Amino acid sequence: MDVVHMYLEDDGPVAATAAAGIYHDMQDGRTAPDTIHLMVQYRKGFTVTFESTALPNMPDYHIEFLGTEGKLWINRNRYEFLAAEKGAVPEKTSIPGDITTDHVQNFLECCRSRRMPTADAYIGHRSVQVSHLCVQSYLEKRTIRFDPDREEVLPG
Repeated sequence: MDVVHMYLEDDGPVAATAAAGIYHDMQDGRTAPDTIHLMVQYRKGFTVTFESTALPNMPDYHIEFLGTEGKLWINRNRYEFLAAEKGAVPEKTSIPGDITTDHVQNFLECCRSRRMPTADAYIGHRSVQVSHLCVQSYLEKRTIRFDPDREEVLPG
């Protein structure tokens, strides 16, 4: 969620809904869902959806931004943009380096320089906050409404 918050410049979720369950018999006694679908609405008016499954061999993690001008697809080592015009050809670009190593290097450099890291504690807090709202939605089987300024779950 941190990437979504940084790209869209909004870290204020106002509603979260989760649908999940244990659909795969892995014989391991789990109580946590193995498949989950989330929908999070933000105060700027956009909606983020997230889905995950514990099944092996699923496609790599990625983020898609769908907008009026096209679709931007991003994962850890490349991105692809497809314009909205009919017949548009995707623009693909590889991202050099290793994003995990880059994160660690940024953190260590900030320890030395005392500057803020790219993914600071505030971004981490707001990103985890979305996860907590979604877990609450799953457990209570309802949409959770939230005031991001007061950081309070709203009644109903």
